[in-house]
Amino acid sequence: MKFIRLATIAALSTTILAGGAASVFADEMREVTTEGQIQFTADEDGDLEVIPPVPDPDVIIPPIIDPVTGPLSIVQAPTMNFGTQVISNQDQTYNMVAETAELANPEEGGPTDVPYISFAQVQDVRGTNAGWDLKVSLSDFEAPEAQNKILTGAQITFANAQLNYEGSNTDNEPTVHQAGLTLLPNGAARSVMTAAQGQGAGASSVIWGDQADLTAQFEAEGFNPETDVVENNAIQLSIPGSTAKDATTYTSTLTWELNLTPGDEL
Repeated sequence: MKFIRLATIAALSTTILAGGAASVFADEMREVTTEGQIQFTADEDGDLEVIPPVPDPDVIIPPIIDPVTGPLSIVQAPTMNFGTQVISNQDQTYNMVAETAELANPEEGGPTDVPYISFAQVQDVRGTNAGWDLKVSLSDFEAPEAQNKILTGAQITFANAQLNYEGSNTDNEPTVHQAGLTLLPNGAARSVMTAAQGQGAGASSVIWGDQADLTAQFEAEGFNPETDVVENNAIQLSIPGSTAKDATTYTSTLTWELNLTPGDEL
């Protein structure tokens, strides 16, 4: 009986040792990788919305043409009004009357529209990073029914410009024109914002004006929005004193063109 019991214990011990060896040499999966994927395509027909280039004030700005569809479009460009001026025989430079924008959440009893910086905005959702070039040209200031129909020698100057780029990768930022860019009537179109190859994806704005200055003028003591105007000195109209001017309204057309980078076909 004693011999049999010892033999049984020996056999059991052998079994346990064999099981332990199997555990040591087995492959254990402690880390694995899998894949996630998303594919993007250009939206040829999707509507684009203007993204205000400064956060304060909080305003609503409709597209220049509604709707604006992608994937590469101008969604906003400034309309320029240089106000009502007294006829002068001296050379004169006039600041642009600041454009206004609708407040998103106006206070009760307060203004619903406020002066806002002027800007041109391009949105590029092609997904190709091919670049683009935004240009503008100017026609004559004309009054067809007047005796002196054209403001000879009139020109518009962009005193300075700033860039607002909505993308998180600053390497993709386009560039804006230098201060002093001048538009001559019927002259060549001038570039105001350019994205080279590899730049310009997303929403880009070239800005003219200082929002803090415009707001300060608007909120100044004694300012009357019914009779007073806020001036944006970043865009100016110059007219020679020698130019004959009738007591009427002269209008001009600014043409904004969005082209691909030089060398590419439209």
